[in-house]
Amino acid sequence: PEKGAAHKLTLETNKAPVNLLELFSELNCEAEAGQASCVAMKMCSGEIVTILAAKNSQKYRIQSDSFSSLHVVMKQFLTKIRRYFDKIGGVQKLVVSFPGPIPLQEYFDIIDMRFELRVRQRSYREMLSQRAQQFRAVQRRLLTRFKDKTPTPLQNMDTLLEGTYQQILAIADADLQTTKSLETADHALSVGTKLLLLLVGLWCPGLDDKQVGILESALTPNVNSADDVGWEESVDASVTMLLRTCLAKTSKEQAAIVTQLKM
Repeated sequence: PEKGAAHKLTLETNKAPVNLLELFSELNCEAEAGQASCVAMKMCSGEIVTILAAKNSQKYRIQSDSFSSLHVVMKQFLTKIRRYFDKIGGVQKLVVSFPGPIPLQEYFDIIDMRFELRVRQRSYREMLSQRAQQFRAVQRRLLTRFKDKTPTPLQNMDTLLEGTYQQILAIADADLQTTKSLETADHALSVGTKLLLLLVGLWCPGLDDKQVGILESALTPNVNSADDVGWEESVDASVTMLLRTCLAKTSKEQAAIVTQLKM
């Protein structure tokens, strides 16, 4: 278990803290004396997520240096603790809440990073298209020279062809690396969105299933760079529609023009 972490989320309950080693008994954890209130998990990607139970209050803290790794552990923790108290029973039902604040800055950082990768990928592909056109143009000129019965100097076109070819290889490699980074960013944004929706549900316990469904349909966790319409454009359109309809307070707000997202 790690005591310090970059990202920390605190959950509050109306029940006494449970033994985390008992809650996660399938992990076969080996704990030292006094460590029953702390469990750490290592993700496949190497990040460590730690769950801490308070000794003198009804709070739990989930922390990690990776923001996107918090979701799966928090979801598993909520499932297990609800199942644990459902099995025990009692007059008072378990209530889990998130006091806030919602980690919007961390979420916005993920969005910004992914958007920058999208812009970079588009730039590389535009350059790749330009270099490919240049390569074909030089090829045509060289073929014309070679077919000419009267030999003429190549005027360094062979050097230009080789240089263009090397540029195409370099840009294609950079585009491939950006695509791989974008796939990682897609995953980070997807789980980050799921975590945000989960926290909003805990932060606002008054939301019913229909309202949570509307929020999830607008702020969708389905992220795929291969889609024709980007996640940012889709969410921008959905949130704009919500602001003009069910979230609008006045008719003036409904008629307001929202600036279109441009990349």
